[in-house]
Amino acid sequence: MEKSEEEITLPTVHVLISENFFWSKVEGALMGLERTPRLPDWEDDVKAQILANPGVALVADLEEERLDVLGLIAELRCQPGFEEMPMLGYCSHDQTELHLAAAGLGVEVIPRSTFAAALVRALGELKAAEVDNTEEE
Repeated sequence: MEKSEEEITLPTVHVLISENFFWSKVEGALMGLERTPRLPDWEDDVKAQILANPGVALVADLEEERLDVLGLIAELRCQPGFEEMPMLGYCSHDQTELHLAAAGLGVEVIPRSTFAAALVRALGELKAAEVDNTEEE
């Protein structure tokens, strides 16, 4: 028996972005890649929300003011199933230390100024990495 469209659940990608411009770009691109973008409830424990529904990837504004994204990523990388999870982030080009720290945690980092233009390519690569990780398990 085939599943109806309502029964088909697309893989979840956590999106830690509160800025509407970037959120709308990411949301559209992920939906085009048959992924469900999931924003956290910023008022609740974001880490607990992600752990409750791990998803297949994460996209983040590394300069997000609502939480310590880098600290959260470091904590997630210590959790089973998150060690190799594909992660994509962006930050201002002058945030060299933040860029290096995120890259050290396995995050693909794109400069904020080119994020929207490079988004489709980067999310396509993220999806390919996600498939590679699934096949390895």
